[in-house]
Amino acid sequence: MGTLMNRLGAVRACPENALRLLDELRPVIVFPEGSQGMGKPFAQRYQLKRFGRGGFVKLALRTGAPIVPVAIVGAEETVPLLGKLPAGFLGLDYLPVTLPPLPARWMLRFGEPIGMGELPPEAAEDLSQVQRLTERTRESIQGMLQALLKERRSVFGG
Repeated sequence: MGTLMNRLGAVRACPENALRLLDELRPVIVFPEGSQGMGKPFAQRYQLKRFGRGGFVKLALRTGAPIVPVAIVGAEETVPLLGKLPAGFLGLDYLPVTLPPLPARWMLRFGEPIGMGELPPEAAEDLSQVQRLTERTRESIQGMLQALLKERRSVFGG
């Protein structure tokens, strides 16, 4: 799976890779829910889980890169999670049990960039600052998700 993802342009999620990409002025896309977001029951779709420990915020603070919140509606209906199989032997938390991908229409909304302003790189070590920016990002995305869900007329037709 790793080789396929690398060929598609993905890299292993780690601070070193993210810093290298930002140093090369390349965009970095982070899904801060991590695997929790993919492992939600269908009934909890579009209810964001906790955003981890704020690694994406620390990265933004260290580099001065803005955080651009993005909401995606449609993805959670494309491949609904039906169950989980143990997969420790593969080095995974679980293997998802799903249907074949369904033809759901996706809608994306980009929020206002959250700039790091005058915050110095050392602010990445300030837990309260990191938590504040993490929650601000989460609230922005959750708000956009709710707005998109209200605008959507149907899952498969838009």
